Amino acid sequence: MSKKLQVDSMYENYDRDGDGIVSDEELSHMSEIKKLEHDLRKQRAQRRMATASLVAMGAFTFAMFLVDVERVKALSDISNLFYISGAGIVGAYMGASAFMTKNGK
Repeated sequence: MSKKLQVDSMYENYDRDGDGIVSDEELSHMSEIKKLEHDLRKQRAQRRMATASLVAMGAFTFAMFLVDVERVKALSDISNLFYISGAGIVGAYMGASAFMTKNGK
Protein backbone atom coordinates (compact mmCIF):
# COMPACT_ATOMS: atom_id res chain seq x y z
CA MET A 1 0.00 0.00 0.00
CA SER A 2 1.43 3.39 -0.93
CA LYS A 3 0.89 6.72 0.79
CA LYS A 4 0.41 9.86 -1.28
CA LEU A 5 2.05 12.90 0.23
CA GLN A 6 0.56 16.32 0.70
CA VAL A 7 2.39 19.35 -0.62
CA ASP A 8 5.27 20.39 1.70
CA SER A 9 4.75 17.33 3.88
CA MET A 10 7.23 16.67 6.68
CA TYR A 11 7.57 13.14 5.26
CA GLU A 12 8.89 14.29 1.88
CA ASN A 13 12.38 13.11 2.72
CA TYR A 14 11.01 9.54 3.04
CA ASP A 15 10.13 9.59 -0.66
CA ARG A 16 13.43 8.25 -1.98
CA ASP A 17 12.47 7.94 -5.65
CA GLY A 18 10.72 11.34 -5.82
CA ASP A 19 7.40 10.11 -7.22
CA GLY A 20 5.26 11.76 -4.51
CA ILE A 21 4.23 8.38 -3.09
CA VAL A 22 5.83 6.77 -0.07
CA SER A 23 5.82 3.00 -0.25
CA ASP A 24 6.13 0.62 2.68
CA GLU A 25 9.62 -0.26 1.49
CA GLU A 26 10.69 3.38 1.58
CA LEU A 27 9.25 3.77 5.08
CA SER A 28 11.06 0.68 6.34
CA HIS A 29 14.33 1.93 4.84
CA MET A 30 13.91 5.28 6.55
CA SER A 31 13.13 3.66 9.91
CA GLU A 32 16.30 1.59 9.59
CA ILE A 33 18.29 4.71 8.73
CA LYS A 34 16.83 6.59 11.72
CA LYS A 35 17.70 3.67 14.03
CA LEU A 36 21.27 3.58 12.71
CA GLU A 37 21.62 7.35 13.14
CA HIS A 38 20.38 7.03 16.73
CA ASP A 39 22.86 4.22 17.45
CA LEU A 40 25.72 6.24 15.95
CA ARG A 41 24.86 9.27 18.10
CA LYS A 42 24.81 7.05 21.18
CA GLN A 43 28.17 5.49 20.30
CA ARG A 44 29.67 8.91 19.63
CA ALA A 45 28.50 10.15 23.06
CA GLN A 46 29.98 7.09 24.75
CA ARG A 47 33.28 7.55 22.93
CA ARG A 48 33.37 11.21 24.01
CA MET A 49 32.77 10.23 27.64
CA ALA A 50 35.59 7.67 27.53
CA THR A 51 37.93 10.16 25.83
CA ALA A 52 37.08 12.86 28.37
CA SER A 53 37.79 10.43 31.21
CA LEU A 54 41.18 9.52 29.76
CA VAL A 55 42.10 13.17 29.23
CA ALA A 56 40.97 14.08 32.74
CA MET A 57 43.01 11.25 34.28
CA GLY A 58 46.07 12.33 32.31
CA ALA A 59 45.63 15.99 33.26
CA PHE A 60 45.10 15.07 36.91
CA THR A 61 48.23 12.93 36.90
CA PHE A 62 50.26 15.74 35.34
CA ALA A 63 48.84 18.24 37.84
CA MET A 64 49.92 16.02 40.74
CA PHE A 65 53.56 16.57 39.73
CA LEU A 66 53.11 20.32 40.08
CA VAL A 67 51.44 20.29 43.51
CA ASP A 68 53.11 20.16 46.94
CA VAL A 69 53.62 16.72 48.46
CA GLU A 70 51.38 17.61 51.42
CA ARG A 71 48.47 18.39 49.13
CA VAL A 72 49.05 15.19 47.15
CA LYS A 73 48.80 13.22 50.41
CA ALA A 74 45.60 15.07 51.28
CA LEU A 75 44.12 14.30 47.86
CA SER A 76 45.19 10.66 47.80
CA ASP A 77 41.81 9.28 48.91
CA ILE A 78 39.92 11.34 46.34
CA SER A 79 42.42 10.56 43.60
CA ASN A 80 41.99 6.83 44.15
CA LEU A 81 38.25 7.13 43.61
CA PHE A 82 38.81 9.39 40.61
CA TYR A 83 41.10 6.88 38.90
CA ILE A 84 38.83 3.92 39.66
CA SER A 85 35.74 5.68 38.29
CA GLY A 86 37.60 6.92 35.21
CA ALA A 87 39.01 3.47 34.51
CA GLY A 88 35.52 2.02 34.96
CA ILE A 89 34.09 4.36 32.33
CA VAL A 90 36.89 3.63 29.86
CA GLY A 91 36.73 -0.12 30.55
CA ALA A 92 32.96 -0.22 30.09
CA TYR A 93 33.26 1.61 26.78
CA MET A 94 36.00 -0.67 25.51
CA GLY A 95 34.16 -3.79 26.66
CA ALA A 96 30.90 -2.69 25.05
CA SER A 97 32.72 -1.84 21.80
CA ALA A 98 34.44 -5.24 21.73
CA PHE A 99 31.15 -6.99 22.49
CA MET A 100 29.31 -5.16 19.71
CA THR A 101 32.13 -5.86 17.24
CA LYS A 102 32.16 -9.55 18.12
CA ASN A 103 28.38 -9.88 17.78
CA GLY A 104 28.20 -7.85 14.57
CA LYS A 105 26.02 -5.04 15.91
